Amino acid sequence: MVTSVGHLALLAVPSLSCIVITALKQFLAKRQHRRHLPPGPFPLPLFGNILSIDTKQPWLTYAQWGAVYGDLIYARILDQEVVVVNSQQVAQALLEKRSRIYADRPYLATLEPFGWLYSMTFAGYGDEWRLSRRIWHQTLSAGSALKFRPMQIRRAREMIVSLIDDPQHYRAHFATFSSSVTMSVVYDYEISARDDPLVLLVIHAMDLAVGMMTQERAMILKMFPFLLNLPDWCPGSSIKRDARVSTDLSNEMVNVPFEYVKQHMVWHLLFSLSLADFDYSTRGKADNSISSRSSMVGEHLQRIEEQGEALRPVLEPALKNAAATSFVGE
Repeated sequence: MVTSVGHLALLAVPSLSCIVITALKQFLAKRQHRRHLPPGPFPLPLFGNILSIDTKQPWLTYAQWGAVYGDLIYARILDQEVVVVNSQQVAQALLEKRSRIYADRPYLATLEPFGWLYSMTFAGYGDEWRLSRRIWHQTLSAGSALKFRPMQIRRAREMIVSLIDDPQHYRAHFATFSSSVTMSVVYDYEISARDDPLVLLVIHAMDLAVGMMTQERAMILKMFPFLLNLPDWCPGSSIKRDARVSTDLSNEMVNVPFEYVKQHMVWHLLFSLSLADFDYSTRGKADNSISSRSSMVGEHLQRIEEQGEALRPVLEPALKNAAATSFVGE
């Protein structure tokens, strides 16, 4: 009996040795890997640094870390390793001058549930992103954007008048100017002086997104995707309800102004054709009346009609996404 126990002990020694050696190698590999990373706070097992971050205002935590560790900080949030760029100079050096290496976007688990797959801001580099960027460039390049200058001057004069009449609400006047220029360029939409429904829709959607679609919350959702399937009565289901509300608002924000342009193009076409029936000299000018409505969406919808309906399933979604991203990013 003693002999058999001794044999078992001898057999167990190599197994335990392998386990210890493997664990030691992993520990040393992590230490070696850690040496090549920027400095940062020490991560806790499993949780990493997430318990140290203010999830509602994470930038405050990053600013505090920056004072201790510098402009480039390594942290781990749950199982996700992140590098916080805490300086404009470092961001330009890495993301602008070396954009081919560093300027991609990470996967965010909140994008699809919260209805933000349309946004080029979070899209990874690929065919869809390049197509949307090409649409942007065709309308907003330095040469193409000159046609919007008269509208910008007119809007700037309106803003100056508003500042003179009501200087106390200067922030609202600046916001109205910015929104009016963007909506004119992208959708040829004339916003109301105050409480415009489309502007309020975007503000509401953005306020919800800023509060909910943080990097920290995306990592939590990545680790625990079942939170989106909890019943509404179950504790922790608030993220699913917020995602539902955000998706509805995002869909409205993307589709409502886009449909506005399509409807007005049809209306102007019918109006131009009716004028042509009364005045022979206007015949053949209906197409010009449509293309004269200078907006990113209007111009590209006109190109889709001219190039053939076969391109619409590809070009129209990219156009819709680029247009919504333009307004959200202003």
